[in-house]
Amino acid sequence: MNATTNLQTIDVKTWMGTDILGSRGLGRQARNLLVERINKTEPVILDFRNVEVMTSAFADECFGKLWDRFGSGLIKSTIHIKGLSGNNKAIFRFVLANR
Repeated sequence: MNATTNLQTIDVKTWMGTDILGSRGLGRQARNLLVERINKTEPVILDFRNVEVMTSAFADECFGKLWDRFGSGLIKSTIHIKGLSGNNKAIFRFVLANR
């Protein structure tokens, strides 16, 4: 059985209220909500299928700073990512590769 089968899935576009994740402010908002999930040990799946644009500013503010604070092991066990499009996936990987 897949370890992510029973986890809550969050549609990121709906959760953030936009399909353009472009600012550090939005990244900070997302990070703060994810910190709550991590602190409560509540794993989640973030579904980016409906997100058109994710900038490096958003990705760095949200995921890069989470990575710096909690480390890759805890992040990977708590936050599961799916549905990143080609460009968004490249930005996500770029931000985390430079940690």
